[in-house]
Amino acid sequence: MKERYQLFYLSRLAPGTSPTYVAEIVRAARQRNAEHGINSLLVFDGWRFCECIEGTDTAVGTLADCIRTDVRRTDFTVLHQGEAVIPLRLGGKSLVYALSYDDSLDRFEQARGAQAIALLAGMLPTFDLEP
Repeated sequence: MKERYQLFYLSRLAPGTSPTYVAEIVRAARQRNAEHGINSLLVFDGWRFCECIEGTDTAVGTLADCIRTDVRRTDFTVLHQGEAVIPLRLGGKSLVYALSYDDSLDRFEQARGAQAIALLAGMLPTFDLEP
């Protein structure tokens, strides 16, 4: 089992799903992540999710399977999966929630691997954290 494993993905809010669903995600994820030793950053821009999840490979894989099969999301696209290349240093929080008010998540559409993680780390100060 690897100690620090990362999964970084994009997904979209499924048609007909209310954006209020995001509050449910944040509430449930904070508790679940803490129970499983996961730290994550979830960014939402009103219709897209961008999330970087860190933990053991088993815990991250199980969580990814749940997200991938959630009918309230579509277009689950993995940008990076593997050993943590650039830890995000989220202060030990189980889930940091951020809003993006512009088209900055567009930058991730073509980014993959370490490049995608580096891009996220560089953009972190531009997000509205914990609204």
